[in-house]
Amino acid sequence: MRTIICLLLLFLQQITLSQVHEIKGKIIDSVSHSALSFAQISLQHSGIGTTTNEDGNFRLDIPAGNREDTLLICYLGYETRKIPVKACLVPSVEIFLKPVMLLLSEVEVVGLTPKEVIRRAVERIPTNYGKDPLILTAFIRSQKSVNNKLAEYTEAIIDDLKTGYYLYKSGDSGKKHKQSNIPVLLKGRVTSDTNLVNAMGEVGRNAGCLGCNFINDFVEFYHHSILDEDLFRYYDLSMEELIQPEGGKIYHIRFAQKKDVKERLWKGELFIDGSSFAVMKIMQKPSMYAYDAYEKTKYKRGYTILNKPGWLEEMPFIQQTIIYSKRDTSWFLSSIRTENWMTFTYPPNGEKMKFSYKNDIVITNATRDTEKIKNFKGDKIIGTTQRWDQIIGRPDEIFWANFNYLPIEETLKIAIEGIGK
Repeated sequence: MRTIICLLLLFLQQITLSQVHEIKGKIIDSVSHSALSFAQISLQHSGIGTTTNEDGNFRLDIPAGNREDTLLICYLGYETRKIPVKACLVPSVEIFLKPVMLLLSEVEVVGLTPKEVIRRAVERIPTNYGKDPLILTAFIRSQKSVNNKLAEYTEAIIDDLKTGYYLYKSGDSGKKHKQSNIPVLLKGRVTSDTNLVNAMGEVGRNAGCLGCNFINDFVEFYHHSILDEDLFRYYDLSMEELIQPEGGKIYHIRFAQKKDVKERLWKGELFIDGSSFAVMKIMQKPSMYAYDAYEKTKYKRGYTILNKPGWLEEMPFIQQTIIYSKRDTSWFLSSIRTENWMTFTYPPNGEKMKFSYKNDIVITNATRDTEKIKNFKGDKIIGTTQRWDQIIGRPDEIFWANFNYLPIEETLKIAIEGIGK
């Protein structure tokens, strides 16, 4: 009998340890009571985390072994909150963040230039982000619209193997891209108006590859980005030093393509932690000075749309936001948002078609467990050559009914239900 009781207790203990606690809720500005989009939520002593959606809502699964951990809620310009996980185990939690004015710091005896701050950020990439291989678990949501109508909606959960964050020469960028970001699809679903997507020809059929979602991880692929010292001569840089709510400072760098530079470059903002020189956030969009350079090249590339070749793409408008957060003792990629609006013109009759896509990537876990990395079975070729709906098989609707890292806001739900109608 004693043996049976011990076995029963061991069985119950294993069940308890395997349980997952769901935390869901909303992050809100404590003054304006407005929702905070893309706030970062993570466990203090783990690589587990997520972000809020456009309505400020979030969902996070907490393993039973992390029940005693602490939830960190961060948003640039707001006080970071620390809340015990156990206090959040309620049907839905509202978390209010207090906005803090980020004041300019006092003038230092020895100041740094924007270029020197960026140089130091690049030099410390291996220290801040880790040069050893790692696996990121990511939730990906992709939305494609034709003439402002949602035409395809895709969600996926993948594991992605990275070779690590280290310094390398510009000439090795291609090799780095080929070796890193090897994906394996865990779950996925696609809702598509096939006729509408196919009407866009090669443009619409391009669903984006699983591994390609990470090409905008600029800390890993820092060459040919604003972090690349070789490009400094093309940019006007300005900087202010901001006080963090918890103390310390943030270097806020604005960059813009110089007027006389005949390149297709960017305009944006860069936030770098003042103590570690870790890149915290990058926001960018094409510089309008890139328009002339684009106009000279657009006739070299024609597209087939509505079964008619020869469509020309006007200069696309792109917005990118890449966020990094500190989880446990290391900095990790936290989220990538890319929005792209394109207009295509058919010269013979002036007909126009508008195509846009929005991709959200949320890193829900990060690990450098050597056994998991050793046994990883991703496939770079499948992840870059096949549409998601060709490799997922039948979507698991029961799974998706009970799971979503980025809750679907009402307007998006209506748009999804309208696909194909």
